[in-house]
Amino acid sequence: MTRPIEQKLEAVAAFLRKEVAISKACERLSCTPRTFLNYRKRFLKDGIDGLKDERGGNNRKLTQEQVEKITDLKIKDPWRSSRNIRDKLKLPVSIRAVGKILKKAGLVKVNIKRLKPIQTFEASSPNEMWQTDIMGKIIFPRIGALYLTATLDDHSRFVPYAEWFASQHKANVFIVWYYSLLIAGIPNKMLQDRGSQYKANSKIGEADYQFYAAKLAIELVFAKRAQTKGKIEKFWQFVQKDFVPEVINAENKQEVNEKFKEWLHWYNYEFKSEYFEGKTHSSKWYPAKRKPGKEELDEILTVWERRRVTKFNTVSLYGVWCKLPPGYMLCRVWLKIIGDTIYFQSMNRIFHKSKLRLK
Repeated sequence: MTRPIEQKLEAVAAFLRKEVAISKACERLSCTPRTFLNYRKRFLKDGIDGLKDERGGNNRKLTQEQVEKITDLKIKDPWRSSRNIRDKLKLPVSIRAVGKILKKAGLVKVNIKRLKPIQTFEASSPNEMWQTDIMGKIIFPRIGALYLTATLDDHSRFVPYAEWFASQHKANVFIVWYYSLLIAGIPNKMLQDRGSQYKANSKIGEADYQFYAAKLAIELVFAKRAQTKGKIEKFWQFVQKDFVPEVINAENKQEVNEKFKEWLHWYNYEFKSEYFEGKTHSSKWYPAKRKPGKEELDEILTVWERRRVTKFNTVSLYGVWCKLPPGYMLCRVWLKIIGDTIYFQSMNRIFHKSKLRLK
């Protein structure tokens, strides 16, 4: 409760004359010792003016005419904020006070028309641009961590190929890339992040992915943030929501991939997208004009690695030991990697082949 200035002056003066203790003075004014000492301080500094109560709600400083001007201006220009209105009308109140008036009038959540609408990019036709990425690891209780690598057509959201792996190795990126190109043809552009699987970290040189993209005449576009790859990020969310719970207790990676193959067929050819007004992704997609045959693609996307065979007739590739037939101990051999198959070659002759295995 606000006390009259005369009553404050009487109590403070009595305390300064040591006629009453602070407890008695506080009792007279019904205030705390802290408040009373504040009165004393202000009195000693500014005299009787220091005892004037300068508090009071900001709303009480506004006339009815000013309140009407606030609401009228907001209705006229919905884009104006509380701060803007206060400054425009030169009101002697806080931003919060103006906000309270707007809230009371129901004008807080007025839709604002953007001067520059948010623009979203979408390729004008299928295969103009693909997106590719590696989804963050999913922990399967009986398997461990698995990563999903996929390609997605920017225009139709059609997914040419995707597969679950136990690592984020660049070789897995090549496997998905190989089968995507084999199935759907060659896109004009590829959008991906700046991960080491896709782009060299140093200013000098280039990643294998960059090298082979150049051979395929694919323009690479590197995203600076996840939002740029919004469509494939949305696909990840859908996979985690619709597919993963169905296979979370799978026994092995093979089981996950077999069921995912079926699910992906449903996603591409049967699922009716709300974005496309009830149409399927496949209805908005068609293969690329540049669609090389398997032999041509094998020739272009062959990855060569040179290795020395140990005395145990083994070679190491990407952290995994491969067993070779006898007769090549301590020799240097070529490893020809096409898709997910390794061909072992010596003296221009292929002497062994096996599936690519990674940790």
